[in-house]
Amino acid sequence: MNAPEPAEPIMLVFHQLLRGLTFTSTNYPPRRFEQLLRWLAEGGFFSARRGRGSAVVLSFDDGYRHLVNVLPPLMEQFNFRPHIFVPTAYIGGFNRWDYSYHLRRIAHLDRSSIRRLVELGAVLGSHGHTHCELTGLSDSRLATELQWSRATLEDLSGQSVDSVSYPFGRFDKRVIAAAKEAGYKLGYTMRFPRPGGSALARGRVAIYCYDTPFSVLRKLSDSPLRNIERFKAEAANRLSGGTIWLQRLWGRHRG
Repeated sequence: MNAPEPAEPIMLVFHQLLRGLTFTSTNYPPRRFEQLLRWLAEGGFFSARRGRGSAVVLSFDDGYRHLVNVLPPLMEQFNFRPHIFVPTAYIGGFNRWDYSYHLRRIAHLDRSSIRRLVELGAVLGSHGHTHCELTGLSDSRLATELQWSRATLEDLSGQSVDSVSYPFGRFDKRVIAAAKEAGYKLGYTMRFPRPGGSALARGRVAIYCYDTPFSVLRKLSDSPLRNIERFKAEAANRLSGGTIWLQRLWGRHRG
């Protein structure tokens, strides 16, 4: 299957690229990730021929530290610039916001790792400050989550941070308005991309542990099978509600 020529690139979203058991549906082991990149490259999804830019953009939510080991050689080999969305409260720490922290602790990027990735061409975006569901926060807490994370990343990287990935993909009109007020130009969700809509509510194609190159290509196609992949992705994303519920139970992120 060859790459379509969309009006704008389709953004894929990954989370973890770890070997071994991680107790989450969002881990995509590095060997499989490299295989997927090879399929995308062979299908022309990274091509810039005929004056066309890449048909896909790769993004990574949560900003885990292992990305600094996995991504650099692949960035060079396949010539892509990853968009990495970082929850700034956990820079240099562990994934305490996630239920799986109690089963396997995973380190987030530290300051030096973030700088290295930026030097190699990565684009930074906000993933909130404390990785909490933004829709349930007070107006003042919501503004703090969005403004503080953006300012922290800009100070750390020396580059403008214009995009935000809403934690758990949850957003509403109030969150969009707050993101705009905080200075963001782009906002990313976990919904499938759709024509039109707000620049602060852009969809992405989520990649889960069960995805194969064939299912990813179906997600990127205009085939009727894409609707099946959309349904599967929406069902998987609903599982993140468990982490939101536990955060509320723990009382760690009350606004």
